Amino acid sequence: MFFVVLAGLLTVGLCVGGGLAGYVGWFVPRQEMAQRKTMLTDWGRPAGFTSDRLVEGDDASQQVYRFTCPEGRCPVDLAERVHDWLTAAGARDAKIEDVTRCVEHGFQYGGPTCTWAWRVDGCRASATTTGLDRVPRGWDRPLVLNVRVEECD
Repeated sequence: MFFVVLAGLLTVGLCVGGGLAGYVGWFVPRQEMAQRKTMLTDWGRPAGFTSDRLVEGDDASQQVYRFTCPEGRCPVDLAERVHDWLTAAGARDAKIEDVTRCVEHGFQYGGPTCTWAWRVDGCRASATTTGLDRVPRGWDRPLVLNVRVEECD
């Protein structure tokens, strides 16, 4: 009788433990991944940028946007486009002066990599501009915006 009760308790414990492990190890990360993907979809992409790729993981989602300036000549409102997108995504501390400096100098080899970080909907988000490809004068120059959403509560 004792062994039957013990076996029953062990079976119930394994079922409850397995269900809990499945919830925490599979269901919750999938829910967070869906939340991050929805946020990135809702934000859209900056005006004129193309969407390179979305990389999703259990801990973070990263979206890469790219803008190419033909023959190295960028539109005069490129910094405004990036700034508008950042503020719409929730980066309230992004100042137009900083974005302008990063966009202008980000195309130079060894130019600054600028990062903005903010919290939105319980998640930590960041956007980083890079444009460090060494290209000769007059060639197309890329500006890359890497957007990362992670650590959702």
